[in-house]
Amino acid sequence: MQIEKLFTDYGIPYVTEHKNVRSGWIGLECPFCSGEKNYHLGYSISENYFSCWRCGGHNTANTISKLLGVNYHKAEEIVEQYGGSEKVKGVPRVRMGTSRFKLPSGDHSLQAQHKLYLQRRKFDWEYLEEVWGIMGTGPMAKLDNGEKTDTVLNYARRILAPISWDGNEVSFQARDITNKHMAKYMACPPARERISHKHILYGVQEDWQDRCLVVEGITDAWRLGTNAVSTFGIKFTREQIRAIATNFKEAIVLFDPEGFAQAQAKKLVDELMFKGIKAKTVLLATDPGEMDQDEADELVENLMNDLTF
Repeated sequence: MQIEKLFTDYGIPYVTEHKNVRSGWIGLECPFCSGEKNYHLGYSISENYFSCWRCGGHNTANTISKLLGVNYHKAEEIVEQYGGSEKVKGVPRVRMGTSRFKLPSGDHSLQAQHKLYLQRRKFDWEYLEEVWGIMGTGPMAKLDNGEKTDTVLNYARRILAPISWDGNEVSFQARDITNKHMAKYMACPPARERISHKHILYGVQEDWQDRCLVVEGITDAWRLGTNAVSTFGIKFTREQIRAIATNFKEAIVLFDPEGFAQAQAKKLVDELMFKGIKAKTVLLATDPGEMDQDEADELVENLMNDLTF
């Protein structure tokens, strides 16, 4: 579908690079959400569907209808005119990458700049390196997207967090340490992932117990330790629900305190309880990743030993 031409022709503002826009996606302001506008709606170029980080997937014609302020029938005609299907598109199926998995180019050792960044955020870089296997990227760190377009992505000056599943390294996420890049987090290109990171959980599997602490991001998991698992954002997937239900008997969801995050936390709890998992949310005053380590350690001890769950 010629989606960018459609956006341009109809004057719909969009971006291809932003902290909330992943490679292979186009970002827009979501017409279905209220509150802060920050390009939470995305259009997948390869899969041809809309999905919002906050409120989930949306039918293409319905989204165009909302964006342009036209009725649904007119939106269907516009979608068809630009080469799209007028049928409802479902959530894309789980798939593995089509190209060989590899990390960005260059040296992956933690350098002084990475350690300083982590220290400023009150993280113990030695612990993260030993337990979570984190690495770093230097000024030259590039990786092609593994697709026919051969787009080359720049992963320079980032903390590189490998993502493992069942003992195999399957993907990665990289966090900007300069605070200058529009995209704070960049994931492995979808075509190069052995398994999509949104179909699994981020964590240290060998340390998992019956109860887990479910958090949004990788830095939240670092702060709370190996009892924590991350869903890589508040928009969880059916596969991630299944992964939690398969690996744990109890789950405490600790999403960020903002309204949309808490709404998603409640949805996740409802989904897990439907699958027979004991689950609840706990509202924190701040993001877990921004907590002092002593405070985080005390929180984890209390939650993991809570007998009144």
